[in-house]
Amino acid sequence: MTSRKREERAISVPVAVWVANGAGLEQRGVRSIAEILQESPGVGMVDRGNGLLKVTIRGISTSLGSNENGYYIDDLPFSGVTVPITPDVRAWDLERVEVLRGPQGTLFGEGSMGGTVRILTKGVGLTEWEAKANAYASQTEDGGTNSGLKGALNVPILPGVLAVRMAGTAEYLPGWIDSDLTGRANVNDQTIRTYRVKARFDPTARLSVNASFSSYDGSFPGGDSNATDSGQQSRLNIIATDHRYELSGISAHYDLGNIEAFYGYSHGYFHLNQTGISVGHPLHSVIDIQTDAHEIRLSSSASRHLNWTLGGFLRDARRYDLFQYPSLDIDYIGHAPDKTRAIFGEAVYTLPDTTVDLSAGVRYFRERIGSAASNSGVLTRQTGNSYTSWNPRFSIAWHPDADATIYVSAAKGFRGGQLQPTSIRVLAEQSGLVLPERLVQDSIWSYELGAKAEVFDGRLALEAALYHSNWKDVAVRIPIGDTGYNGLLNSGGTRTTGAELSAALQLAEGFSLSAEGAYTHATYAAAVPGTGIRAGDNVEDVPRFTASATAEYSRTVTGSVVGFGRIGWQHGSKRSFSAFPSYLPGDSIDRVDMRAGIGTGRWSLSLFIENATNESGAESYRMVQPIAPGAFDVVSNRPRPRTFGLELGVMVR
Repeated sequence: MTSRKREERAISVPVAVWVANGAGLEQRGVRSIAEILQESPGVGMVDRGNGLLKVTIRGISTSLGSNENGYYIDDLPFSGVTVPITPDVRAWDLERVEVLRGPQGTLFGEGSMGGTVRILTKGVGLTEWEAKANAYASQTEDGGTNSGLKGALNVPILPGVLAVRMAGTAEYLPGWIDSDLTGRANVNDQTIRTYRVKARFDPTARLSVNASFSSYDGSFPGGDSNATDSGQQSRLNIIATDHRYELSGISAHYDLGNIEAFYGYSHGYFHLNQTGISVGHPLHSVIDIQTDAHEIRLSSSASRHLNWTLGGFLRDARRYDLFQYPSLDIDYIGHAPDKTRAIFGEAVYTLPDTTVDLSAGVRYFRERIGSAASNSGVLTRQTGNSYTSWNPRFSIAWHPDADATIYVSAAKGFRGGQLQPTSIRVLAEQSGLVLPERLVQDSIWSYELGAKAEVFDGRLALEAALYHSNWKDVAVRIPIGDTGYNGLLNSGGTRTTGAELSAALQLAEGFSLSAEGAYTHATYAAAVPGTGIRAGDNVEDVPRFTASATAEYSRTVTGSVVGFGRIGWQHGSKRSFSAFPSYLPGDSIDRVDMRAGIGTGRWSLSLFIENATNESGAESYRMVQPIAPGAFDVVSNRPRPRTFGLELGVMVR
């Protein structure tokens, strides 16, 4: 793995790490990253059903400001401008998925306060042809027939020197939520198309150049997966969404002997168009964000005592907003430029004649953000908003043997600040509420004791961690009258204490068991006047307990034909939202998935059941809004009901 920007064994890294193998994800039929992230201890996951995800890691959860948890495809970051971006990624043709828990600000930068999710796509093969395809069809109870096609092709153009890899998906997922307003059934359908092209050019043994382009196009014309307890669509909020992102980049690795040099450039484009009814009134909203990022770094090759990484990062971003809400006289157009600069370094020193590593790192961060906005023709401008911070990390790791690590660490994570949207300030003034023009930046210190080991000749892998975090100046929502909208305030922060444990056992040839669990106690440190937040309240959308367990079995049936089966369980305890006192908590969610099939190295055929228990509870908190005197709209995100399906895969090499 490369959590410290160089190749290392995961068991040797003093960071709590969870890894999912890409080939394994395909065999078990995972379609979206959202389906598997909660299997990582301490991670909570909500798939909103409109191409956007909510990821919490170790109690770090907010939907305000830029990303609170890092989110990468390969070396290319998703990052918003005063808005978190955690989009759906389809789990097809991936190398692996890594979740690094705890602040990762030193090497991964702004936003990696709770941790970092790294989605590493399948690399280009320079010498081998490969073609693979996958097709599935399934039926959702009280819904429609789902279908999907996926394909990937690896082509060596100049074997050993130049090759291209292409991958794509096309999926149609009918909805399962009904509308009692219109009488229509299954209104929340989804159409998702993705494609990716990667090229690799190795002109010499020392130089490797990689280029990539990926695109996601999602259409959600009937809204998201919010529904009442009776399975009906919200009456007050019916938002059609078109969501598109593109991520392109080029990177180069050059071997200088004892040093490896890296340069990477990425361009990101994120577009979210929403039209429909919000709080009972027409709304049209557009968010466009473009980012250009450069990173350069030097890393030592593996040496006996000292390994180090030095680098610099530059990002220029531009955000455009359109927000039209005639019922409150809002006709808003906004532009927000953002410039980020950072330098960073980390070193790991192995004490002579010992198996003890000392590591230390630091990142200096500077951000400058501005805004120009027009609301109903009234122009406002903000300039000169700068944020800076120094962000260190320290750890001591002891390796009793080559397959065990015990470590302690202290790390700081950070985000830049943000500006109060002009449209929100205008709305607040109409309600007699004065909000700050800008918020201060937030930061977190986290302290951790962890251990990981492989025993019984590698058949049993164990990992455990205890941690405590102080998150300072967390931005929270303050309700604006009865408009259904909210402003932003800095709070007194949060405190989180947690414990995590995971185990994976190879019980016999072809038979494996794994289990993970986490306890996360995340609370607000002080009351926030004007909101429902009191000292000791649970942090927004954080489950207290998460757990998962899987059993997998495979056996040769005859010749090259292998039979396989899997059953998996995921659990998340109820979530709450303290800022709005009327909102109700969600439910404990228990989801079970099953799959069985046969296959060879060239083909596979699987039968599967998703959400076998037909779990239909509220995944997140229940939003409560009055419809009429004595009547309320009470909705929350819901999991897709029980789904039965058949999947066929083929591969040619």
